[in-house]
Amino acid sequence: MTPTHGVSSSHRVRLALLLGSALVAPSLALAQPVASEFNPPPPARAGPATVGEIVVTAQKRAENLQSVPISIQAFTTQKLEQLRVKSFEDYVKLLPSVSTTTGSTGIPGNSSVSFRGIATDGGLYLSGTLPTVGTYLDEQPISTITGAPDIHIYDIARVEALAGPQGTLYGASSEAGTIRIITNKPDFSRMSGGYNLEFNQVVDGGPGGIVEAYLNAPLVKDKIALRAVGWYDHTGGYISNVFKARTFPTSGITQTNGNLLESNANTTDTVGARAQLGIRLDENWTILPSVIAQRESWHGSFRADTTLPDLEVGHYYPEGGHDEWYQAGLTITGKIANFDITYAGDYMQRNSQSHNDYSDYGYFYDLVHGSGAYVVNNAGELINPSQLNINTDAYHKVSQEFRVASPRIGRFRAVAGLFYQRQYQKEENDYLTTGFADRLSVPGRPGQVWLTKEVRIDRDYAAFGQGDFEVTDKLTITGGIRGYRFDNSLVGFYGVNTTYFGTGVRQCLGPPVGPYGLGAAVVPGTPCTNLGVLNPDGSISPKTSKGDGVTWKANATYKFDPDHLVYFTASTGFRPGGINRAGTGAPFDADHLNNYELGSKNAFFDRRLTLNATIFQEDWNGVQVTYQAPGGSGVALIANAGGARTRGVEGDFAWQATRHFQLSGAGTYVDAKLTTPLFVGSTTPSAPAGQRLPLTPQVKGNLIGRYTFDLFGLDAHAQLAGVYVGERNPVLVTSDLAKTGVLPSYFTMDGAFGVAKGRTSLEVYIRNITDERGQLSRAAECNINVCGPSAADPVGEIYAVYIQPLTIGIRFGQSF
Repeated sequence: MTPTHGVSSSHRVRLALLLGSALVAPSLALAQPVASEFNPPPPARAGPATVGEIVVTAQKRAENLQSVPISIQAFTTQKLEQLRVKSFEDYVKLLPSVSTTTGSTGIPGNSSVSFRGIATDGGLYLSGTLPTVGTYLDEQPISTITGAPDIHIYDIARVEALAGPQGTLYGASSEAGTIRIITNKPDFSRMSGGYNLEFNQVVDGGPGGIVEAYLNAPLVKDKIALRAVGWYDHTGGYISNVFKARTFPTSGITQTNGNLLESNANTTDTVGARAQLGIRLDENWTILPSVIAQRESWHGSFRADTTLPDLEVGHYYPEGGHDEWYQAGLTITGKIANFDITYAGDYMQRNSQSHNDYSDYGYFYDLVHGSGAYVVNNAGELINPSQLNINTDAYHKVSQEFRVASPRIGRFRAVAGLFYQRQYQKEENDYLTTGFADRLSVPGRPGQVWLTKEVRIDRDYAAFGQGDFEVTDKLTITGGIRGYRFDNSLVGFYGVNTTYFGTGVRQCLGPPVGPYGLGAAVVPGTPCTNLGVLNPDGSISPKTSKGDGVTWKANATYKFDPDHLVYFTASTGFRPGGINRAGTGAPFDADHLNNYELGSKNAFFDRRLTLNATIFQEDWNGVQVTYQAPGGSGVALIANAGGARTRGVEGDFAWQATRHFQLSGAGTYVDAKLTTPLFVGSTTPSAPAGQRLPLTPQVKGNLIGRYTFDLFGLDAHAQLAGVYVGERNPVLVTSDLAKTGVLPSYFTMDGAFGVAKGRTSLEVYIRNITDERGQLSRAAECNINVCGPSAADPVGEIYAVYIQPLTIGIRFGQSF
């Protein structure tokens, strides 16, 4: 039976159940407290009679989550295990204030994330906008221009999600929020370890499995300890490449894919390891060197053609790729007098490559513009104009932070610090046509229709401080400020040969030198440089974008008693400006966010129930919007285009109904829209004031129930979790939206039943019980403004990236 994608009556009933139990956001987890980062307690084996305390470090110090006056959700080690969170997609679906979209290809490690509707497009390319959400692994930022790596979640102490601008403590890439992944640290007190073995099967798809293990070893008692973690994860496929044929209009050539047919082709393999060495110099000072490395490789297409039967695609080139990265870090913590000192430095290197079918571009560009007449071989004969895209990216990042936290001096305490970050990113995008004439190819690259090869460097500098003052025993005011400066540059080449399709290579800079007589190539491997600045002396410099400014935060918190507080926060955030690669495009400026929120955190019935809620409004000014350059070139431009605002409510609850039954939930309602008409590349509005911002549902929520009981002397549990995601617009521009259609709402349920005896456990689980076809993204391969610029033009196949279908699995684990 084919699943339905609208909001059915059953969906509305499920949604009513969700929203009747919770509103949305801060503290979903029910778990044991974390005693300290270096000495966490062992996970609890039985449900507590009250909702457990959760200690977070969102404000650069350890605090009880229920006492932190910000909108924050946290998943502890225990909750991550209970919910089988293994990837970015797993935890983001449980964060109602967070929305995500994949890139148009849907490949792993290529996701964009936003909080509270602060999004205009997915970004995810080198000369695009920086993220609005910062992602951190412990103290180190790991976001790159194409999103953060998808870290395998195992032996993780917490995942924290901080909604709203975090620009005071976390900086430029935290304009809308911050996600923090905090690992379990070496334990000096005892030897411990564990492993999990898992097998699963996508129903009507392929098999998968996970092997993961950790070992904690004190090497010198109370002085040196090592914690090592390793994992391997194979994800089964569920999208099949089926037979397809098409005839190109101009040449009459028919293309088929009979040699590439494959069922359940989109498999993923992830292997990685992490190690941390805790060195306690004395009772005050600790050094923590760490290293993590991961390689994720994939095969097949991760998007399905919506014009074909369920979960099928008809592509003509082999597809696949890899994303490999490592990060080495050093964290030093200690005390000078009563002041806490922290230094965190890291170096990250990431390399990725993907092979993507780009046949639609050749076909629909030929259909609309007759481009096939220009695609010939060396003999001048018309050939198949389809293309293969190979995208290769390399990143290097260095970040350093030094901060000092004061003790409580009377009624005052503060934290202050310095931050520096440098990101180097090199992108090469190759578009290849087999047999394409040498004289028409990009110079020096036979068979290459288009080349983009650029180097981007982003530098960020900041000084920050935040202080709390207890006006009375109940009222505390907080103020924070961050001064920042950014310095970004971009240089390289993009374009085609001068004789191809009459458009030519974009104007090369400088005198006609070099092996092709076109100009100097600043970036090796390019025919010349057409993205840069020609200096009076004939040299070429990168294009640059520089700026500075201040972000701030003000908060007032009133505690009625230890179990009830209210707070009001006004804060700001920013995202640095950048460079348009097209010669006609001026640099774009930073955009800025003003946030206002009123929240309440509460515990009832001897802390058996927690209930937290926040109402907010965010005003977004000078919004960075991506659009296609006029003239059908397909080159993306970015402009600061007017304003937008988001307004909503978010909340969560956690209820220990009995000693054996836990119920928790979270939800959000967001009204995110433009406040001014959107003008990009035209005097005609591309979207009217009031248009919904893309990628974010108005309503998103979850409800989780867990029951523990004795079963023939075994500790047994049964769990059911439901998630609702509302309808979303995949794009902002009205004409594009008319062609892509919306992302429909969906509801999913996961279930699990397991038993444990001592430190051995066995669990059977089902994911996506109703086999829902939830869509994560929706797009055309050939850009709408290039292949189908007018309403009458065909837009080509619309592809959708889906959540994983119904999957059944079993997991066995032991610890010591």
